[in-house]
Amino acid sequence: MTVSPEISGVICTHNRERFLERCIDSLLKQSLDSNLYEIIVVDNGSTDATKAICTKFLHHPNFRYVFEPILGLSAARNTGWQNARGRYVGYLDDDAVADETWFEKAMWSFEKIEPSPDWVGGPIELEWEVASPEWITEEHWVTLGYVNWGGKERFLTAPGERLGGGNSFYPRALLEKMQGFDTRLGRKKNLLLSGEETQFQHRLKAMGGNLYYHPGIRIFHFVPQERTIPAFFYRRYYWGGITDYLMSKTLQGFSFEHIAQPEKSGSQLGRLLKNSITALGLFRSESAVLQSRIYISYVIGRLVAVLKFGWRRLDLNRE
Repeated sequence: MTVSPEISGVICTHNRERFLERCIDSLLKQSLDSNLYEIIVVDNGSTDATKAICTKFLHHPNFRYVFEPILGLSAARNTGWQNARGRYVGYLDDDAVADETWFEKAMWSFEKIEPSPDWVGGPIELEWEVASPEWITEEHWVTLGYVNWGGKERFLTAPGERLGGGNSFYPRALLEKMQGFDTRLGRKKNLLLSGEETQFQHRLKAMGGNLYYHPGIRIFHFVPQERTIPAFFYRRYYWGGITDYLMSKTLQGFSFEHIAQPEKSGSQLGRLLKNSITALGLFRSESAVLQSRIYISYVIGRLVAVLKFGWRRLDLNRE
């Protein structure tokens, strides 16, 4: 590359040959001058054709391939920013494609908005392989990655407003300052542990950081058929319960006024009893039964985490 890039796009991938080429192609067709950005694929210990696919793109001067043998999405993301040459670093999920203005609007947000954003992102639209079943609600869309705060760019300030980790940009200096993503959280092999970007948001907010949303920083996230069946959501919410408990342990000692307060114990118990009865499937619609079983899966995951980790302190040193 003859010109140092201003912005880096990182694709972290593990055995996703089915999607990877399409993802890379979307970053090669950007409206921003190709001299101003680079594409980095972090191969996180793949055993499929990932390396061979990447080899086909090495003739592009702004494309690089990096192998990270330590499995885990957080480890791969950290390898991405550590190898990035740009002042800004963006992450794109390997099963998504980016809008052609992805880099351009991210650069504009960092360079034109005051105060300068710490985290920039945009909509994550869902691209369904099959029609979405009626029982999958918008709450479940969020679990599948969906983000949309409308058609106007703005800072996100309200409790509950967030950006998706698979469609996010940060100043590289900030990632270095915060030591990147916590490797105790995030996908590891076949485990659906997550929460690394949510924890990052909490840490960023605690130090006075801000999030900026731009509708032009848009991606389309693929939803395969196997993620439209109840079994996927039972497993996903079970791991969501585990994730939320472990994340709370990693955030002990922080103060977060911006986070909505949890339900009181009485309300939680009432909700649990109501959903437990509904989950039995007696005299209720199929949709209601599935919603209750998904909720119970989350509660079970949280309980498992409490029983397994509740009496010990997590090692706060990074793995």
